[in-house]
Amino acid sequence: MFAKGDLTVKKTNTLRLILGDQLNIQHPWFEQVRNDTIYTFMEVRQETDLVPQHIQKLAGFFSAMRHFAETLSLKGHR
Repeated sequence: MFAKGDLTVKKTNTLRLILGDQLNIQHPWFEQVRNDTIYTFMEVRQETDLVPQHIQKLAGFFSAMRHFAETLSLKGHR
C-alpha cells in the first residue's frame, strides 16, 4: 500500500513456495510464525512425469503435502 505522495512501502508480504520434496518441519522458515508470510504448496506436472510413477505413490506424495500443510496451519502459519 502506498500513501498519497509517499513512495515507501507500508506493508510487504512474502510468498514461499513449498514443493513436494521439501516437507521438512525443522526448516528454519517454520521456527517463527510470521503474519507477512504466506506458504504455497505446489507440485509441477513435469516432476510427476519425469519418471513413470505408480498412482499409489503419487497419492501418498500428495497426501503427505496436505498433511504437512495442515500441520503448518495448526502452528499458525498462513
